[in-house]
Amino acid sequence: MPTIQQLIQYLRANNHIGSTNAITATDLANHFGISDGGVEVEMRNVIRDAIAQNELIGSHSRGFYLIGTLTELEENLDSLQSRAENILQRRRNMMNNWNAQNLSNQSSRTDLFVQ
Repeated sequence: MPTIQQLIQYLRANNHIGSTNAITATDLANHFGISDGGVEVEMRNVIRDAIAQNELIGSHSRGFYLIGTLTELEENLDSLQSRAENILQRRRNMMNNWNAQNLSNQSSRTDLFVQ
């Protein structure tokens, strides 16, 4: 499995800077020889770890890339917010549906919101 440094060096050396130069997780995994033939979980974990360690790696439907502009950063921030809101809406719907069908056995979980 590649280190974060190896990942960043590969992205820079192969000009995967900016959203128009994205590379898929599959292609990254194949390059580093870690493909599991599926959703490339190991590669995605390296990318998550890199972001947690202050690397600016963006993504969209065509792959991953080093964020190069404020616009790209804000597009990624907006996308993550939207995904978080959608997940919380799904959670809210599940809880409300359960509570509506189980009046004597209600969930006590608090509703959550993105701020």
